[in-house]
Amino acid sequence: MNPHHPYRRLALRAIGIVGLSVAAAQPALAQDFPNQPIRIVVPYGPGGTGDVIARFVAKKLSEDLNQSIVVENKAGAAGSIGAAYVARSPADGYTLLLGYTSEMVINPLVQKGVTYNVASDFTPVALAGSTPLLLVANPAVPARNLAELLALAKAKPGTVTYATAGHGSPAHIAGALLARDADVKLLGVPYKGGSQAVTDTVGGVVDIYFSGMPPAVPFVKSGKLTALGVTATEPSPALPDVPALAAHGFPRLDLASWFGFFVPHGVPADRLAFLHDRILAALQSAEVKQGLAMQGVQTSGMSAAAFAGFVRDEQKKYADLIKELNIAAE
Repeated sequence: MNPHHPYRRLALRAIGIVGLSVAAAQPALAQDFPNQPIRIVVPYGPGGTGDVIARFVAKKLSEDLNQSIVVENKAGAAGSIGAAYVARSPADGYTLLLGYTSEMVINPLVQKGVTYNVASDFTPVALAGSTPLLLVANPAVPARNLAELLALAKAKPGTVTYATAGHGSPAHIAGALLARDADVKLLGVPYKGGSQAVTDTVGGVVDIYFSGMPPAVPFVKSGKLTALGVTATEPSPALPDVPALAAHGFPRLDLASWFGFFVPHGVPADRLAFLHDRILAALQSAEVKQGLAMQGVQTSGMSAAAFAGFVRDEQKKYADLIKELNIAAE
């Protein structure tokens, strides 16, 4: 058709009007969301690292969106119960999972009967942050540094106990890796979550624990726990005097745990983009960024696509470690 034909001009004009209508409709979709409370499911009990992160972010999001943001704790099976709950939730953007290394990477490798598939049941939204594990000991344990702890373990094989936050959890892997690389025997004691593991380490029920930073730092500062090291290549700003284990003879103990926001697969793209942008803005706000840094959590500005790739890399890394350490599924 002649480009100057009147029907051609009318057709192009109509297409332009439709295009403008669609473009005008897109902000309306974003403005309509959220129009009801958003839930952030934490698959562990109150007081753990994930719970701390979720509540910091929820408070800021609630202020920014003028909408209620509810944090729900659904603990059990090292995070798998809460993850499965979110996987079965409506894909409308109103239910998010604050996923942890355990349920999003490790559990499918070490737990029988996991009812969700990370790749097909979830969409990554934003990496919330990462934190090294903090190796802490009950003050009654006669060790004020890692060398003294390992000397004790060599002198009394199999008597030094270490708490885990479940079979195959990062704390379990860190303890098993330390035992292997130091050639000592440690006795693992499984727990359902990190908060109880910290409590029992404080109470002397177990000797040591590779804890997330936020639950343990207050006990270290009050003298109720002894900090022996962090699983990183350099000290954490939250406890700058505590040595980095990966730089002091144990290079493989560079095991930062991470937390990220996920939604059920199928959430519309505009809502995914909205959630990513708002969560990232909350994480980068001064009050959230500084508040989490004081507890040892480093926030991130990673894109959603980069976060998805990061999760895949973590799955490969931990699959190799679990195979090497002979951690069988149970």
